Amino acid sequence: MVQIRTFKIFTAGKMGGLSYDKQMKWRKELENIIRSRCDKSLIFVHPPVFYQYGDEVNEREARTWEINQLKDSDIVVVDLTTIADSIGTHIEFGIIEAMNEFGYKHIHIVGVGEPNVSHPWIQMGMLRQENTLEDAADYIINYLLL
Repeated sequence: MVQIRTFKIFTAGKMGGLSYDKQMKWRKELENIIRSRCDKSLIFVHPPVFYQYGDEVNEREARTWEINQLKDSDIVVVDLTTIADSIGTHIEFGIIEAMNEFGYKHIHIVGVGEPNVSHPWIQMGMLRQENTLEDAADYIINYLLL
């Protein structure tokens, strides 16, 4: 019996201060591009679907949920265009780097767009940086979904 591997792709990026539609626009566009170009078994995790700022949700619960989703992911795609204003995304970078460093598993980080802040640790934390969602999708399909 052939077992089909399912890849889990987590989308990371600024949520606070953005409308739900703005939070989801790039995420859904990326998902649509990838799904239209490959037939792999995929799970996309878009945090805004599950938790929103201002909801009556326990922040500890949201943080725990998000870290568990990261730990179970194969690929994390990061919107770099608003990273300066997203402390959560910075923390996610650190969590992934620690998991990769200490052998928990290896999670690939693909950044999209031009970062609105320059820091070598952000650059070093990424496997790849692409300018557009299309280029990021092509890279993910051709090199990571194997």
